[in-house]
Amino acid sequence: MGEGIVLALLKQRARVVVTSRSEAKLKELQTACRDVGTGELIPLVGDLSHEASARDLQNRLYAIFREIDVAVASLGSWWQGSPLTSVDMLVWERILQDNLTSHFLALKILVPLLSPKTGCYVHINSFSAEQSLPQAGPMAMAAAAQKSMILTLAEELQTTGIRVFELILGPVKTRQRARTGNARPDWYSSEEIGDHVAGLLTGTSKETVHHLLRKR
Repeated sequence: MGEGIVLALLKQRARVVVTSRSEAKLKELQTACRDVGTGELIPLVGDLSHEASARDLQNRLYAIFREIDVAVASLGSWWQGSPLTSVDMLVWERILQDNLTSHFLALKILVPLLSPKTGCYVHINSFSAEQSLPQAGPMAMAAAAQKSMILTLAEELQTTGIRVFELILGPVKTRQRARTGNARPDWYSSEEIGDHVAGLLTGTSKETVHHLLRKR
């Protein structure tokens, strides 16, 4: 899904820094974006799972840009496997680390880098933030906490001029899902998600929460 957002921003002639713990995934993204022809993609290996590595990433971003116009938080992983009473504690801790702590660290290091008065913070979340799913309780709780965190951030930044957007997404037709046939026609594609993000950034919307669940 992040690929669609990157493509949309590159088409807007943006300089886009993409961070990942996986150098292989960054190279795959570069390959997917090589035909865009506008903007600049800057891959950066980084880790948001722990504060020390997150601070290192913040310092490297500051060294390159001093400040940034937009931060898009599209991170985390999916899990669905056990009822709440059977969730292993190690699984619980990993899910919270990947799907809550990492989002907290992302806003903690990225918001201070945003351009004063004109910056934007875009948070990508799942419909599980508002709809519980059987055997995916920890994911739903993490997503609901993410939404609460972003709404709080929006209130705290209200007087600064920095805009905050929370995108609640349904299932997304990613390139991989489309290739394997594991997608439905009424799902939004990664590219459509990316175009919506670009529209928010170039538009004047003051609404914090936006829903892209299914096409009608």
